[in-house]
Amino acid sequence: MRGVDTSGAWSYDLGARPMRQEVLDKARDDPHGTPARLLDAAEEVFAEGGYAGAATREIARRAGVPFGALHYHWGSKRQLWEAVFKRLGERTRDTLMRNLVPGRTPGETLDNLTDAFFVMLIANPNTTRLAYRMALERQELHLLSIRQVFRELSELGVGTFRDLLPGAEIDAPAAIHVVASAFIAAIADVDGQEDFLGGSVFTSRPARERLRAELRRMARAIFKVSD
Repeated sequence: MRGVDTSGAWSYDLGARPMRQEVLDKARDDPHGTPARLLDAAEEVFAEGGYAGAATREIARRAGVPFGALHYHWGSKRQLWEAVFKRLGERTRDTLMRNLVPGRTPGETLDNLTDAFFVMLIANPNTTRLAYRMALERQELHLLSIRQVFRELSELGVGTFRDLLPGAEIDAPAAIHVVASAFIAAIADVDGQEDFLGGSVFTSRPARERLRAELRRMARAIFKVSD
């Protein structure tokens, strides 16, 4: 409105408002508080239906909080989307570094790295589904902050690979992209698992071990590690 300063007014616009880092910090510090419950519910709903299929009222319902609490804590749906991916990146980095165990040979080290990534994705199915969906979402949802999350994870992967396997003569960034994409797609595709492995890797141990063995074999071939 002309003559009125609306710079501080509330808006539900999905424009370029930054993610609320202080709220993400609160969610991390208090996993049972309202911000964390909303973030958990949003991760679940986004993983099921992507950005377009996620309703903020459904997120609030699953979190067990009033609808207004979502906008009060997180602002907009897009800001919540951004926060979900920021936490996903942190969880992925922390889990991989905590579970990675150097081996006695390059092959054993790569198997351990494969296992750490595999176990993390199996334990966090929403992480797998979100990462898979991200590649299919509209370009305008590929926010710079989310791209930065994936860029940092890529740099972590390249650095870890070069530290653990310094003698490998390959294009490490390209190899990591191929392997990570294959991991995510193979683990997200439950229908394919049931058709080709006889069950879901999330519920069937034989299916899980078959896929783990094949991912290990693929990683060794791509990274040119035999022993």
